[in-house]
Amino acid sequence: MNYRKLCVFLFLALISFPQFLHLNMAGAESSIRVYIYGFPGSRILENMKNYFNEKPEVNVTLCDLNNSRYLSEFLDIIDLLMREGINVLPPYFCAPCALKHGLNWRDIYVEYSSPLLLLFQGGRLKAIVISAFDQTLFDRILNQPEDTAILSLRNESSIIKLNEDVRTQIENLFREKGKPHKNIFQVLPLIIIAACTDAINPCELFVLIVFLSLVIMKLGKRAVLKFGIAFSLAIFIAYFLMGLGVWRLIGYIREARIFIVILGLSLGLRSILNFTLGFFGFSVGLREAIGGLLNKRFKRIPKFLSEKVTQRLRGFSDRPFSAFLAGVAISIFLLPCTSGPYLIALSLIAEMETQMWGLLLLTLYNGIVIAPFIAITLSIYLLKIKTSELKKWGSNEQRWLNLAGGLTVMALSVYLIFYTL
Repeated sequence: MNYRKLCVFLFLALISFPQFLHLNMAGAESSIRVYIYGFPGSRILENMKNYFNEKPEVNVTLCDLNNSRYLSEFLDIIDLLMREGINVLPPYFCAPCALKHGLNWRDIYVEYSSPLLLLFQGGRLKAIVISAFDQTLFDRILNQPEDTAILSLRNESSIIKLNEDVRTQIENLFREKGKPHKNIFQVLPLIIIAACTDAINPCELFVLIVFLSLVIMKLGKRAVLKFGIAFSLAIFIAYFLMGLGVWRLIGYIREARIFIVILGLSLGLRSILNFTLGFFGFSVGLREAIGGLLNKRFKRIPKFLSEKVTQRLRGFSDRPFSAFLAGVAISIFLLPCTSGPYLIALSLIAEMETQMWGLLLLTLYNGIVIAPFIAITLSIYLLKIKTSELKKWGSNEQRWLNLAGGLTVMALSVYLIFYTL
């Protein structure tokens, strides 16, 4: 394969894809979007969700107030309404009594002003509904002209026409936030690209080849299939569980995306510089910088870590379960080496509208990551390919693989900046 052409193709495709996606998203602005802020299990929230789920033209996003980002958005909207003189609290509410019992204003708004529903059509706000559900009311909202917006506080009799200035401020608030929720068709190509980048990581492939070499030396080629599959399955499960934890963390701490973008851009720039300077015998990185100052050469993997990895690989028994345990250990040791594409993919998965789609994408990602592991295992077992040949191939193509991975990670990081931050 011509890796020069592959690198150019990846870079151009990833630069143009966001523009293509933006055009598609712009064409979908005429659809009806509903955002419901509340706590899962709320009776009113469930009634709202069930009503709109029966309307195929309506796209519903549930904003769990347990999530710090959604809570912040909810409070911004409530604060805007209160500043415009709209009392979002029930008429019977006694503020001094609640404050006396230890509640703060944030808790009060969350308790008495949720669920909060906002309905947009064609990018324009049509209705705000606070803690109320009435099917007749919702039918009226959907059928009203787009050039008017209404506010309903707890019952149909309290419907009022929303001030145009308030309407514009809320629309601007949502426009600034960008509402980055994506559907699976928008995210799927990017997840596949990130997973393919992770799958060709030289660190992982080298460890698998070394492990299978040890298996052949100790148990013969017949054991390669069982041990290779057990090792690959361990990588899948360990990465899946670690990804699940990071995914939840990113969902609750939006600022984590900033770190991920910085990391992705740094890794991409480092790969490009290393590829360019490699022709002159130079390399860029913290390891190289420290080594240059101390006039000492450091290994890519620290000695103590390398010894532990080697010990794990050599210490397997003649049972495939030992390969599984070795795979779990290797997953933990090599995570820093492979974290770039995975963190970016998890940031994209965190923007999904439902957890079900997120889980499917997480499963697909890790399935792609272990695909080369399975392919190498089958190649050695069925095609009798020697591990020495695979090592030689990996060594020859490592610079191009690193460059392709760096370009991809950088392009995905740029995408995160413009479309999710």
